[in-house]
Amino acid sequence: MLFSLRSRNRTAVVAVLTAALAAVVPGVAHAAAPPANDDFDSPAAVTALPFTTQEDTSAATEAADDPMWCEGDAASGTVWFRYTATEDGLLRATTAGSDHRTLLSANTGSRGRLQPVADACDYGTDATITFRATAGTTYSFQVSGIETPGGALSFSLGAVAPAPNDAFADAEPVTALPFTRQPDLTAASAEAGEPDSTCVDDEAQPSVWYTLPPSDAARSLTASAGGTAAAVTVYSGNSLAELTQVACGRNSVDQIAFKAAAGTRYAVRLTGARRTYGPFELVLAEAPPLDPYVYVSPTSASVFDKVGFSASSWHPIDQPLGGTWDFGDGTGAPVGTETVYHRYAADGVYPATLHATSPDGRTATIDTPITVTTHDVGIAKFVVPTSARQGESKPISVDVTNTRYAETVTVVLSKQSADSWTEVGRLTLQVPARPTGKVRFPFSYTFSPADTLSGKVAFRAEARLQYPVDDAYPADNQVISLATTVKPPATRITAV
Repeated sequence: MLFSLRSRNRTAVVAVLTAALAAVVPGVAHAAAPPANDDFDSPAAVTALPFTTQEDTSAATEAADDPMWCEGDAASGTVWFRYTATEDGLLRATTAGSDHRTLLSANTGSRGRLQPVADACDYGTDATITFRATAGTTYSFQVSGIETPGGALSFSLGAVAPAPNDAFADAEPVTALPFTRQPDLTAASAEAGEPDSTCVDDEAQPSVWYTLPPSDAARSLTASAGGTAAAVTVYSGNSLAELTQVACGRNSVDQIAFKAAAGTRYAVRLTGARRTYGPFELVLAEAPPLDPYVYVSPTSASVFDKVGFSASSWHPIDQPLGGTWDFGDGTGAPVGTETVYHRYAADGVYPATLHATSPDGRTATIDTPITVTTHDVGIAKFVVPTSARQGESKPISVDVTNTRYAETVTVVLSKQSADSWTEVGRLTLQVPARPTGKVRFPFSYTFSPADTLSGKVAFRAEARLQYPVDDAYPADNQVISLATTVKPPATRITAV
């Protein structure tokens, strides 16, 4: 008996020494045990809120029946937490503070029959879910690693107070502009009876409310919403049942402008997705002055020109721009998306004006004076000889008309040589403005042997105004004559 006791003691000592030696000898591998809450059937129980815990999940494993509705194939290693709600309200779970990326979801039901809690799925080093819990319901929280099985996990669960302006009746008053808020829409809900919005695809999304008290005077305001699937909708009315949509926009790039009438109460609803990857933001402000840009071409025109008028704005809230054009000559046209063209009947300076109106009623007036000055001379008559002989000089005349302004006119006379024109004369004269009458430009041309070789020659006359004046109607400034027949020189007969 004594021998047996000594043998057992010796065996225990050897076992202890062996374990201690293994702990200090390098190269000996030791498999870490999975965490106690590694399986759905052995979750960490949450008995009171708020609850926070840290644990090492690097040895966490997966079960074949772990739900994959949130995690999918990216999950690696799973631990479980379980809580039975004691009252109705919002619960928020988070893995903020963990040293690795996580997948977090909430489920209800029993093993093999788990059901996902709507929108209760998120991922990241600070994965966070917020959902409305029902008293007496048990919620199972699944936490998995992404890419790595786990690490230093931090898990917290707590009750969340609902957004103070979650209900229409509790809308936050807008007391001053500009007005900016970043509400927590994860703590909000969709109130029963909320009116539809043409900018919201899912009316079950959470929303918060703001109210614009009646003002003494009409004013134009802007509104924009930022955040995942964010939308801002403006309504008029005093109760939820009588709200009428005034304007709406999606996300911050779709800023809206609306006319707030004097004495009218307006309600503003901010809507967004339950799962968000950034903060929500609402911005209300006074609309900026309407500042359209005007394009008129040409601003210096003639009675032959069609002047194009167009107006627009760089700011989307100003579109589509409306209003009227006043051309300054007693006529006008509505402002539209297309260029409007107008022709002035007489020279003068016309006070053209744009009276612009934005969709929300802001107005602006822009003056664009148009100067109409028509410089126009024309060739009324071009006389060339019908025939000539080589060496013979014959007169050529060009008659120029002018009815508006005294002009300095140069007439260039050219003859056709093969496929080009060669200048043969140039004359500059003052041409007064006269309702009738002409100024003659006289030329003389001596026909050459080359003309005889061709047998005929055509002439061209061009009337040009002195730079920088341009002729408003150059179509009548050039004339080409009929060809003059050119014969060899006459042969003189000598008497015998």
